[in-house]
Amino acid sequence: MDGNFSAKRLNGSGSTDPRTFESDYFIPGDDIEHFKKNAAEKQLNTKAVTCSSNWSGAKATEEDTVKVFKQTGIFVLACRHGFMECIAEMKQSGELVKYGLAAVKQIIDFCGNDNAIGHDIGCTSRVTVANSDLGERAREAGCRVVINAFHGFAHNRLCQLQNHLLYLLGFGNEDLETCKQIFSSSNSCAPLIRHASYFHWKQFLDLHFDQWDMDKYLELSKFFALGIIKSYSVELTKFKVLTNFGDEDFETWHQEELAYLKDCASEPTATSVSVVYVVELQKLQFAEKMYASVTQAPFLSYTASNFTPESGLNYVSRQCSNSVSAKYSSARRKYELQLNVVEHFEQQNSIQSHWSPQDPEYLAVEDYARHHAFIRVVEELEGLVVQRLFELCKANLVGTGYKMRKHISKALACRSATIRTALDRYNKLAPRQKPSRLKLEYSDVIGYSALGKFSLLKVSHADILVKPWAQPANREMAMKYFKILWSKEEILCLNIEVQCLVAWIVHHEKQLLAAEEKFRDAGADGLAAEMRLFYAERHRVNSIHRQLLHKIYMLDGYSGQRHEDAGREELRKQADDGDDEGDGDEEEEEGVVDAMNLRECLERATSLYFA
Repeated sequence: MDGNFSAKRLNGSGSTDPRTFESDYFIPGDDIEHFKKNAAEKQLNTKAVTCSSNWSGAKATEEDTVKVFKQTGIFVLACRHGFMECIAEMKQSGELVKYGLAAVKQIIDFCGNDNAIGHDIGCTSRVTVANSDLGERAREAGCRVVINAFHGFAHNRLCQLQNHLLYLLGFGNEDLETCKQIFSSSNSCAPLIRHASYFHWKQFLDLHFDQWDMDKYLELSKFFALGIIKSYSVELTKFKVLTNFGDEDFETWHQEELAYLKDCASEPTATSVSVVYVVELQKLQFAEKMYASVTQAPFLSYTASNFTPESGLNYVSRQCSNSVSAKYSSARRKYELQLNVVEHFEQQNSIQSHWSPQDPEYLAVEDYARHHAFIRVVEELEGLVVQRLFELCKANLVGTGYKMRKHISKALACRSATIRTALDRYNKLAPRQKPSRLKLEYSDVIGYSALGKFSLLKVSHADILVKPWAQPANREMAMKYFKILWSKEEILCLNIEVQCLVAWIVHHEKQLLAAEEKFRDAGADGLAAEMRLFYAERHRVNSIHRQLLHKIYMLDGYSGQRHEDAGREELRKQADDGDDEGDGDEEEEEGVVDAMNLRECLERATSLYFA
């Protein structure tokens, strides 16, 4: 699903046309506005998903658009074969969350369980759906939202490892970028509908997408690929022999890289618990010292003989005794309270033995805590630079198209500001360390093109430079491994889709012939003739499918069933039966089915349609 702003219509255009065009493509406005209220009530805030903050769709508001347009565009949802599922008209707004939520509801209502949707800002949309009224239904239906393959490479690396199609089971070789192809075609309607009435704006789009679906049906059997497996398998086999890596290593690398970037983004739980524990122990030590110092105060060691009427200390001693007693009580309460805090913390975190200041664990965490702020800045800066370098690898990869490079470069430029902020914090803390660290220049950091040039990595706790998944050659082979894996998954899916297409061809042509016979028996010769024209058109398209299906059956590597002949014989029998029930003039029937050229079909269909 995705939004497009080419299909605009000026506010007030065609105001004298009060008609409303009914279209099965468009989602009713009330269904969309329901999610506007839902978003307001639940405050669907996704600011935590930082990798989508640079996308206009993730931060669109109703105030972002020029009010001169009544319709600012359309938000569409299509299946992976290109067929249109539904359209939401965007009214005086950008790509708001309500349009995506309305489209997701359509999928859940009409397409059943176990569906997945690709969106340019899929990481944000997933959180939005989970927090909306659809959250529970989406979980029960197994509906997933992911990022598209093309736009996914412009998300940060951590997001890619969790949401990109290259690492997700169940998508085969699908890229989920069908909407771009749809908009490339529908943009041709923009000059026609910009000043049209609302009726004709909707009618033009309906007619366009109706023709689009017909074209997609013609291309339905051109959806097969074995080339990836053949070309990549040879390279991967050679790589495995030379390096002794196996398939399990490629999958382990993915998990290791994900864990590493998560550690850089946030402090490990075990480390944070240890730091908090040592801080609480230090508070306990301080409270214990204060308590000990009060109990050893001089006035507490005086005897009764020291306080005589002649000494002149009676009044002073009473005042001092009261003051020391108050301090004693206060110090004791603080000590006991902190002792309870430490004991409770040890129980909550399953710490079996109490740490003393001489324990190695205590000393190590104490040293870490002393430089805690600096270490966190170093790890944050390290994670950002590593992500940038991995993303640059994709931007500089041979075969990466210009548009993808442009998207990645734009995203990298936005993230460079984050790197600059982290670098500023690093440079403030570096001189305070013992020994002090040298400051880094932004121009140097942003100019790194390989991990080995980034000096901070040499003292990284993860020792990333020796990790196999950090080497460019290994990363490229891991990518090819996943593509081969998903290609095999694609073949299993297509084996099913091929059978579905064959069954549909047989079933649909039977339906059309039966409908023609029904109209003819009822005396509706005009409708029967129209149905015969529609059957002739669809039969020609299905003949193309049959030829392509036959070629698919002959492919080396096809593992599905082959039953094209039975289907063809059955269709031929049905066609023959339909001819026999006509007026007996074989040449006339053949003329209706085959001899009539495409122009005559279109002219007759057009005249009947408008009649």
